[in-house]
Amino acid sequence: MQHTRDERPPAVPDPPPSPRPVPGQVAAGPAPSAHQHRVRRLRVRLHAWRERVRADPHRNRVYRAVVGAVGSFVVVLGLALVPLPGPGWLVVFGGLAVLATEFATAARLKRWGERAVHRWGRWLAARSLVTRAALAGGTAAVATGALWGYLAWQGLPGWTPQVVTAQLQWLPGL
Repeated sequence: MQHTRDERPPAVPDPPPSPRPVPGQVAAGPAPSAHQHRVRRLRVRLHAWRERVRADPHRNRVYRAVVGAVGSFVVVLGLALVPLPGPGWLVVFGGLAVLATEFATAARLKRWGERAVHRWGRWLAARSLVTRAALAGGTAAVATGALWGYLAWQGLPGWTPQVVTAQLQWLPGL
């Protein structure tokens, strides 16, 4: 069907607006479980406790120092675990999450790191299986080389079980 310049196709009606809850009105849905009530009460009590601590400058400084020490320890532990197989970066981000509860710089660093990890994941997902396997193999080789270099430099720790020591003796330099 052709339309002349002055004719317009018939208008398609807009869909009805979706119902939005009125402020103060509870949205319809399943009732919260007992667990959700306990979690909500705990969060409210923790928030009230934190506000009481924040109101006292001395207690607030002590609290922030403890959070800073614990978060920094977890970040350093995670960085030490990065070259080893395991959740090194997950531990680093956990430490940043602890620090981010009190420090804006840590929150910004955590958000930047999360964005970088997501960009890396998208980049990696767009690569072929051969490329991903080569990257995984290269990463494993670097981690193994770092572990071998450390053990060649420091020697096997005394707490290493005899079974493991016997297996590692055949590696050159150990």
